[in-house]
Amino acid sequence: MKAFFSLLMLISVASLGSGPARAHHALSANYDTETVGTIEGVVVEVFWANPHIHYYMEVANADGMTELWDIESSNLGSMISSGWTKDTVKTGDRIRISGHLGRGGTRRLELDKDSLEILT
Repeated sequence: MKAFFSLLMLISVASLGSGPARAHHALSANYDTETVGTIEGVVVEVFWANPHIHYYMEVANADGMTELWDIESSNLGSMISSGWTKDTVKTGDRIRISGHLGRGGTRRLELDKDSLEILT
């Protein structure tokens, strides 16, 4: 009986640890890994937190209308290891960046952190 409860406890603990791994998405689920684009615009919001940093930018489209883009970076630890801080890109900065574009024409971009150009 003791062995049964020990096995049941082991299975329970193992299943708890698998949740976060299943919940994380693959890059290819949200981004077209075959298509790289470059956008330029003004940062209107910075979300500096795990699991991924997000920058929200206003970008002018071909008609001159402003569109809101969601820029997703690597995780916080990876960005900090690369020398980024929460002040590297700030609200109000005009920037040009490149990365994988969102699937299905969504206005999102997976940031190539080496592509950052601060224009202002």
